Amino acid sequence: MEQLPYQALYAAAFAFLAARPWDTLSEDDVFAVQNPEDGELQFARITGREGDQCELTIFSGVRGLDALWSLSNTPDKTFVSDICCDVSGLCFAAVPKGMLDSVDRDIVAALTLPETFDGNYPVFRSLRPGYYPAHLKPGEIGLLTQVLNQATVIVREIQGGTLSLAVTPGQEDDYVARLSSKNEQGVIAWRTERVTMVLDELLPRPTPTWNGELQAAITAKPVGPQELRLELLLAPPDLSQADEDGAAPVTYVFLVSDHRSRKPLCAQIAVPGASLPEFRQGLPVVLLELLERLPKRPRRVHVELLSLQDSMAELLATLGIALAQHAMPAECEQEQAVLLKQLAEVDMPLPATLWF
Repeated sequence: MEQLPYQALYAAAFAFLAARPWDTLSEDDVFAVQNPEDGELQFARITGREGDQCELTIFSGVRGLDALWSLSNTPDKTFVSDICCDVSGLCFAAVPKGMLDSVDRDIVAALTLPETFDGNYPVFRSLRPGYYPAHLKPGEIGLLTQVLNQATVIVREIQGGTLSLAVTPGQEDDYVARLSSKNEQGVIAWRTERVTMVLDELLPRPTPTWNGELQAAITAKPVGPQELRLELLLAPPDLSQADEDGAAPVTYVFLVSDHRSRKPLCAQIAVPGASLPEFRQGLPVVLLELLERLPKRPRRVHVELLSLQDSMAELLATLGIALAQHAMPAECEQEQAVLLKQLAEVDMPLPATLWF
């Protein structure tokens, strides 16, 4: 494995950590770094704090910016996997040695670590729609190096008092960006500017449509005491389906259960590697089919993820069903693991809808 690109990447990561970005940036600060190769903006935000709590998440383009804001608005910020699998991106984190996998350890063993090394090792991952995080491809090493270097510049400029990420009234859609340009010799020059990104204009939301007769039949039902819970789960990775880069496809599972008893009512299972946005678009139809089977309309539906709220809110409002958004109880994780194991043993063509 060629170590020179990794040496530059690790050097950029250690320089970023040495700047103590957690003292300067909040988890709501978003900035951009332009890819010198294709000109696309890479939007980034920091999470966590000093040591092994520091992470930098980078998403590409307009949809990446939208994903970062979704991360900020998700009630349980530790559960971001549905968003991380939605758009292309990169991730950097500082972790203890015990969290390194064999590939990470092989790379680190061949590198020169700084004298001030505190025992927290940088790890880097590629985020691809429909796949679990994987190790970087060769072309991503250089891009992440550039992003980390320019992120350090932004942090240092803020610390020096020459730059601010503070939102100015009337300019809420402006973002600080490090923009790049190349001369004829391929030398990259960087400058700091502000770019305007109005998401409502750049990402128009599709107008949902549903079966009008089915909707009317459900609305005509009396409201009962039952409350439902909607969850978007990720099945355990099947490494036998990994691609040539070692990335395993994600299998999404949409689960509807009784909120009080936690008894599952139905599950929609996607094809491994399926597009998450397309999968989410079909979920209101699954919910409608379930509501048709129930004798009464549920009085309330509980969701955790902002993405599920976005896809279900209008439908539930039309049906006269209240929506509650909050983090799910921790004890649900064990139940989810048992259910996912059961679903993995189901032998049927995917996608599939299961009724319990």
